Amino acid sequence: MAIVAPGGLPMGNLLLGLDRWLFEAVNEGQRNLLFDGLMPWLSNKYYFLIPALALAAFLVARGGERGRWAVAAALLAVLLADGGGNLVKGLVARPRPCHALLGVSLLSGCGRAFAFPSNHAMNMFALATALGYHYRRWVWALGGLAAAVSYSRVYLGVHYPGDVLGGAILGVAAGALAVAATEAAQARWRRRQERSMVST
Repeated sequence: MAIVAPGGLPMGNLLLGLDRWLFEAVNEGQRNLLFDGLMPWLSNKYYFLIPALALAAFLVARGGERGRWAVAAALLAVLLADGGGNLVKGLVARPRPCHALLGVSLLSGCGRAFAFPSNHAMNMFALATALGYHYRRWVWALGGLAAAVSYSRVYLGVHYPGDVLGGAILGVAAGALAVAATEAAQARWRRRQERSMVST
């Protein structure tokens, strides 16, 4: 039995209609020259690769124990998010707006993968969650960057807002799972170190 909204439409249709309306409001209504140049840059993961590797190397070399565990949590978070995102995409099989709609303002390639969830959003929010746990001062900057990357996916015409919202929620969950796993591993490692010190 379908859930019916107060206006008489099935709730699923109402949510899909809202998602499409928001997509058009961003993809068409927010169009400007500044964003036309900035959003493709934000969506290109290869621009983040060298800074991310440099940050990871710095945290491992100079961040002490906290830095090393933060990098471990971040790496695990991204692996969980990317793998989980691809799995959910296959299960949901939602076409991207640039495949399903006419007249989409497309500033980059549409991509062949399904739309839900956005792996960009999932990976970025997983990373923000894992690093933000270890470095609380970075939370707002990391969250802001993740939100900007997510917005860029809608602006570029390759994801609906629901795709990036779902990706953000799943990404936070993946990040929290990675933090829990690395915290447990760290606790075991510390107990082992304490036992070895007592035995000597």
